Amino acid sequence: MRISILILFLVVPFLIAAQPLFLSNSNVYQASNVLPISTDVLIYTQPYSFGFISGGACIFGGSYGRWLCDDFVLESDCYISEIYIWILWTGEQASHMNLVISEDILLDWDPNTNIDVWAESVPCTNTFTGDSLWGYDIYEVHCVIDIDVYPELYAEKHYYFEIQPDVSDPCHIPFSPNFIGDYCWYNDGSGVWIRSDIAFGMPSDMFFDFYGEPVSALEPETWGSIKTLF
Repeated sequence: MRISILILFLVVPFLIAAQPLFLSNSNVYQASNVLPISTDVLIYTQPYSFGFISGGACIFGGSYGRWLCDDFVLESDCYISEIYIWILWTGEQASHMNLVISEDILLDWDPNTNIDVWAESVPCTNTFTGDSLWGYDIYEVHCVIDIDVYPELYAEKHYYFEIQPDVSDPCHIPFSPNFIGDYCWYNDGSGVWIRSDIAFGMPSDMFFDFYGEPVSALEPETWGSIKTLF
């Protein structure tokens, strides 16, 4: 009975954009080797792979907008300057992404008890990956953070990266099976984070890359000199 329900769900047309999406192996018909290009150093990666996509989470902006988040831990103290994520746009493509980084201060692996340490609306550009899914193209979304608001993050701390497009049209964040750390968590607009194995019926990871500089590379004197250029 459960198998029949799953098959029925997979063939339902992608018209109800607010529902989570799931992928059967028969849908994997195109692959991509698109790599981010950045002048900064890759400091954290959960790399995009079309072949590992197992589903998608609906997110959008607005008063009751929806969010997705995933956890990460850095190996060294870093400033984050650029972020790459991957999105299926179903309507308007965002020119900005609402991004938040929160810290798991209680170490309970639950973003509902986190403290936000950084939040910005960050400009982004969208580049077609060559991959398509559920009748929509997948875009690499490159977010460039202004140097005055680089998030400064610390090694070995448990953080969560929260994302939402600055548009009200629903779009989808593809995700993979859970390989790294904690699961993704989903906020359906209620303000409460729900773990992906409960929200989507499967433990999941989000695809994202962080580029930046070690904190030691931007000493106070250098930092001040750079800011005078802007």
